[in-house]
Order: sequence, then C-alpha cells, then structure tokens
Amino acid sequence: MADKDTSAYNASADNRLALVRANLFALLLWPVLCILATGVIWILVLAKIDRDKAELKRSAFHDAGALSKSYTEQLMRSLDQIDQITLSLKFYWNKSEGQLSLEEQVAAGLFPESSRLNVGITDRQGVMITNTMPGWMPRDIADRAYFKAAQAERSGNMQIGEPVRGKLSGRAVVPFVRRLETAGGEFDGAIVVGVDNVYLAAFRDTSSLSAHDFLSVRTLQGTVLVAKAGTGLGGLSTIFREAPAFVGQDGMAAMPGSAFLDGEPRIIAWSRLGSYPLVATVGLSERDYFAGYEKTSGNYRRFAVAGSLLLLVVAFAAAAFSYRLAWRKQQAEEVKDTYRLAVDGAREGFYMVRALYDSNKQVIDFLVEDCNERGAQLVGRSRDELVGARYSDLYHGDHAEYVLNIFRGAMETGFYEDEFKVSTQSPVRGEWMHRRLVRSGPGLAMTLRDISDTKKHEEQLWKMANADALTSLPNRHWMMSYLPTALERARSDKMTLAILFLDLDDFKTINDSMGHQAGDELLKAAGARLKAVLRPHDHAVRLGGDEFTIILEKSDSDADIIHVAERVIHTLREPFSFSGGAAHAIGVSIGISIFPRDGLDAESLLKLADEAMYAAKSSGKGQFRFYGQAEQGEAS
Repeated sequence: MADKDTSAYNASADNRLALVRANLFALLLWPVLCILATGVIWILVLAKIDRDKAELKRSAFHDAGALSKSYTEQLMRSLDQIDQITLSLKFYWNKSEGQLSLEEQVAAGLFPESSRLNVGITDRQGVMITNTMPGWMPRDIADRAYFKAAQAERSGNMQIGEPVRGKLSGRAVVPFVRRLETAGGEFDGAIVVGVDNVYLAAFRDTSSLSAHDFLSVRTLQGTVLVAKAGTGLGGLSTIFREAPAFVGQDGMAAMPGSAFLDGEPRIIAWSRLGSYPLVATVGLSERDYFAGYEKTSGNYRRFAVAGSLLLLVVAFAAAAFSYRLAWRKQQAEEVKDTYRLAVDGAREGFYMVRALYDSNKQVIDFLVEDCNERGAQLVGRSRDELVGARYSDLYHGDHAEYVLNIFRGAMETGFYEDEFKVSTQSPVRGEWMHRRLVRSGPGLAMTLRDISDTKKHEEQLWKMANADALTSLPNRHWMMSYLPTALERARSDKMTLAILFLDLDDFKTINDSMGHQAGDELLKAAGARLKAVLRPHDHAVRLGGDEFTIILEKSDSDADIIHVAERVIHTLREPFSFSGGAAHAIGVSIGISIFPRDGLDAESLLKLADEAMYAAKSSGKGQFRFYGQAEQGEAS
C-alpha cells in the first residue's frame, strides 16, 4: 500500500512538471508583460509628475511677476503723490517767502486725516515751523539722519530716509525729505513727509498671499522700509539672511531656503520703482505654492504603487492558474468590476438609461434603470428616487427637448462627449459638467463629472494673463496676442482695421488733486463708458496709466471710424462722479491709424496711432487725428 501511495505521488508530481513545461510560455508571458507594464506605469507617472511640477513652477513665476508688477504700480502712484506734495510745498513756500501755514491747509481740508501723511517744514536749524499734525512730529529734528542728509544733498531730488519710530507717536514711519534753499542756493530748511509704513504696505491683492509669502520695499543698499509678511512668518521684519543684490530694472529668481531666515525656498520677483532708489520685492513660498502639487503627486505615486501591486497579483495569479482558463477569466472579471466600482464611486456620477419608443419606433423618452450614489447626488435625489424615473420627469420645457436630442444623437452614433455649463432649468447641481454617453445595448451608459473648480481655475488664469485688474478690460498682453490674428483676418477678408490710441486729458491733475483712489474710480468708469459705445465685435483695451486702445474691425469707411471717435469723445466729456460726491469732466485725445493704409503689422500701427494722438493733444486736446493729418495741417 505504501508503494502504491509513493507511486501515485510521483506520478502526480510528474504530471505537474509536464504541465509546467507544456505551458512554460503561457506561465512566463504574464509575469513578463506585467513587469513591462509596471515599468511603463512608473515612466508615465514620473513624467506626468515632472510635467506638472514644471508647469506649476512656470505658473509660480508668472504669479510672482504679476504681483510684483501690480505692487510696483501701486507704490509708484503713492511715491509720485508724495513727491508731488513736496514739490508743491517747496514752490508755495518760496512763493510765499516762507509764510506758508500747513495748519491753515489742514483746516481747509487739503490734508485729510485718512491720508496717513504727516507733513512738516523746518528751518535751517531743524526746528519745526509748521506741521499738519501738531504733536505727532518732534519739534526739533536736527539730530535726525534724514535732516542731515537734506543739509548735504544738492541734487534737488526728494530723499528717502530709513524707517524711524516717532518720538511722540511711537509708530514706525518712513521720512521723505526735500531740501529748501535760499535764492543764493544755501540750505534754508526742509520739507518732511512722514509716511506711516502701514500706508506703503497696504496692497489690494494680498488675499492671494499664503502664510509664508511676503511683500517688501527696500532701498538699493538693502535697508527694509516696509515689509508685509504672511501669518506663518511670525512678524519677521525681514526674511533674508543677507540683503540680496537685485540686478537690473526687474527680474525673477528661484532662491534656496538657505537665503532665508525660516529656511523656506521661494520664488522672488523684484522691480525698481522708477527713478526712486527703491526696490519692490514679492516672495512666494514654494512649499505653500506646491502644496496642492505635492498632494497630487503623492496620489500619482500611490496609484503607481497600487497599479504595480495589482499587476504583481495578476501576474502571480495568471502564472499559477494559466492552465485553468475559466477560473482565470473569472478572476479577471472580478478585478475589472472592482476597478470600475472604485473609479465610479470616487469621482463620477454613473447612469444606465434605456430608450423608450412610440408606435412609430421613434425615441420619445429615456428611463433611468440604474445609477450610483454620486449620480443621484448630482441631481439632488437619492438613488432609490432616481432609479425608475423618466427624463421627462427630470427636465422640462425647451431644455428637456435639447437634452433628449443629445441622447437621441448618442443612440444613433454610439458615442457623445462634451463639457457644458449647467442651465438654470437643469436639475443637475453644479456650474460645469463633463458628460460622456456610450451606446450599450438598448440604452446608454452615461457618466457625469463636476469640473466647476477646473473651469474656475482656467478662467482665473486667463484673467490674470489677459485682463486689466482695475478696469477688467483686456490688457496689453491680450492685445498683442489678438492683433496679429485680427490683422491676418482683415488681410484675408480685404477689410480695413483701425487702431484708436486714447490718452485721457488732464487725468494727472485729478489723480494728484483728489488722490489715486479717485484716479482709479475715473479709470474704471472711463473703461465702462468705452465698452458701452463700441460695437459687439470691437474691443477696448487698457494699455496702462491713462492710455487706452480701441480696435475697430470691419469698418467700411473713414466716416465709420470718425463716428466712433466722436462718440468716444462725447461720452468721456460727460462729468464723472466720485465716491466723495464731487464731479469732474475730462477730455480725451485720440490718434488713429488704419490697416493697410498706414501699416501692415501691430507694432507699426500702434506706433503711428500714438504719434497721431500726440499731434491731436498738441493741437488743443479733446479731439482726434488720423495719422498723416499732422503733416498735412488738416483739423479733425
């Protein structure tokens, strides 16, 4: 009996060995394929991670540059205003032979308390003669470094001192000083403007800064005048270990964590403030900016690990049980179903709908036969409520017919896919959806995925790159991208295209006298009026400052262009109302160039329109000129 058992065991072992030899190719095929597939998965995942990181880094540089530019423009307006105040006071001081009273100007409302500016005038010994805020500025500033610098300075430029803490106010202020001189050029005192550093640090776009981001203004020698840091920086006044040397008018760089006190690597963007010896700096924390990316890349890696493990299991199962075809198919179906359910339940709404026909075999409705919980949530119902419902119960009116036509088309073609903005008549909850329909037997399999956040992000990125932050009009970047296409279209259609270059007359006077807030209100209102007088296919663009451009396409004659220019001049002549209740009127000077008569490319046409605008302005403002009229002596 023992010999028989031994013989049976040996025979069984021989059979198993023969089976392995006979199916060696099949047994090795799956492991080899799975190893290759694992390698491909990791290559694709790592490549995707690298692409995402590179794209995000480009986006970080773009965001840093945009913030730096916006902050620089805001600071320039503030500094120009302060410079204008010192120049104006110097003029009236000399004109009044030293009899100017700032206290009287305060009483007249010329220096509102909300301006955060403390202005004073000293004699040559540093003794304060007159002051907009008595008690907040020391009586004697002869010992202050900025006063001594004014004594020694002879260039005539406004000097900017290092931040000091007021002896009486106790607040940190930045002193701006302009030298006063006698008729013989001797030092005769100083005009001092003390600016609360909160005023210079105020920035309307700080909502986009994370916990470790910062804004700062520093002198060319590295002294920090103002710093605005995120909540994660613990109130640090400066973040650099050593004062950086910023080369050029502006620039951007990725700086390592060793350059900063908190060890955080950052994207740095800087910009010189015109002729002022200052540099505006924006620092975006790479860790904060890449936080979302790190989470996504971690998900990708986990997906690759899960995929590798899944392939390992499949390879082992297929190699071990390849001779059992039926069982292998069963396992493959289970894996497939598990994978489908995992994906379906994670992100997308899934529906199985069956077509309902009338007596003429025409599709008249669809019945929901099955769905997942996510699918029911997207239409505001439970799964039990949705299964068995007809589409005519869910949709009503014209929108119902529109949706049914899409489903009918998918039944005919076998496939339909789109992205759509959710209608107010739709039961679907969300703003944007991705929809995919696939013919499955007598009905359709449909998936819905909410892509609202993706669309919002795309829109935000487009606006940051192409829209002016103040007026919401297209900006110069958009114009320089759009014009070549528009010119090529005009060339193909043998049509004219006109460029109107606009410069608001006397804008600087309002901006200086009423403040940059009033100037911003005026620019926004002017942008809105320009949009209102244009045709739907024409475009108004803000170039910067008080300069705008209008692109007129498909103009039949100069008379059409003149009509638009006259409407623009008329609408901008109407007085503008400001938040304080005041109303002021301005004018506009317009220069016009025409494709193809004056030029064939965007740069030439803009340059010629600019020249024509200056010709119009020099002839009295409030009018327009075509390019060439200045030389011919024609009046518009």
